[in-house]
Amino acid sequence: MSTAEKRTYRSPKREAKAAETRARIVEAAAECFTANGYAGTTMQAIAERAGVSVETVYANGPKRLLLVAAFETTFAGDEGRQPLGDRPEAREILELPDRDALIDDGVRFVAAANARTSGLWRAFRSAANSDPEVQEVMDDLVARRTIDFANNVSALAGLGPVASADHDRLATAMTFLLSMEGYELMVELGGWSIEEYAEWVSTAVRKLVVE
Repeated sequence: MSTAEKRTYRSPKREAKAAETRARIVEAAAECFTANGYAGTTMQAIAERAGVSVETVYANGPKRLLLVAAFETTFAGDEGRQPLGDRPEAREILELPDRDALIDDGVRFVAAANARTSGLWRAFRSAANSDPEVQEVMDDLVARRTIDFANNVSALAGLGPVASADHDRLATAMTFLLSMEGYELMVELGGWSIEEYAEWVSTAVRKLVVE
């Protein structure tokens, strides 16, 4: 049989098994990075927590990409660069017909995601200090987050006047208000409850955006 006549063999069962294994590895990586930081996490530790061989972990690596996968999965539910606004839960919020509900539900959504990923974000910051490639990925995540907030501003503008015609500027300010660092300072270090934090941020967003 010629090369052109050959067909790639695909096994749905094998693919499903590989996907299940990767999900375990990414979940284990998230737990390890959160508990021990980037430098303190080894591929062997991830393998042991996932219940697989270290060779299998390396086949799903390298380490910095496992960190990215762990963050994306913990923050948004799955891997990939898909805009947050394209995901069902976020899309449902963006389509709310009431501005107060859109702000409150949107802030609570991001606050919960910040709570899930704050430890991973600390691992990101630590890794970025010594690895330019991790810094590049981190910068990309922040840029994507700002795009998501720009979509939020557009949704709010569709429901009434906003404080500035410069939506990108408003989105940047919202990125700051809902930053991981802000969550860490107010909740983890300052002792605020997540409900108090979300209420404060919602009030700040209204003052910033709503005309």
